[in-house]
Amino acid sequence: MHFKQAEILKGLDNRFIAKMMEMGVKSTYGPATVLFSQGDPARHFFILLKGRVRLSIDDNKNSIYTVNHSGEAFGWSSLAGSDNYTASAECVDKSTLIAFDRYKMDLIMSDDPRSAALFYKNLALTLGNRLVRMNSQLADHLSFEDKISYGTGQVQEEIHVA
Repeated sequence: MHFKQAEILKGLDNRFIAKMMEMGVKSTYGPATVLFSQGDPARHFFILLKGRVRLSIDDNKNSIYTVNHSGEAFGWSSLAGSDNYTASAECVDKSTLIAFDRYKMDLIMSDDPRSAALFYKNLALTLGNRLVRMNSQLADHLSFEDKISYGTGQVQEEIHVA
């Protein structure tokens, strides 16, 4: 099942995953469907099965990340103690997701503290990896000022500072 491919579920025992699967709701959404907006109450977290979902801030003007790998999790604000989503999520393509209610997740976590600890460790690793990717993309974008374009917009040579 796609579930085991999710980074956030890596190493969890099958009973814990089965409990999650029982409470997860699988749905398919069309392009341009807004799943949640920045500031909305954080009620669910999601795992992508297929499709693409754009995460953005500031009224959907600034895309910060695109969820496009099967098993990728998002909407983690609902798991991290935040009452509200810190970004907006909109389907870019037809997307199939599994949604998990935050309150039901809390119950599952309290029943199995060992699995909960591993789940949150996986969440931290997932978020850390995403941060590294985003930071790399930002560094690539910002480093454009360190290149000479000779007025054409095409980079001809890089500046090397000794």
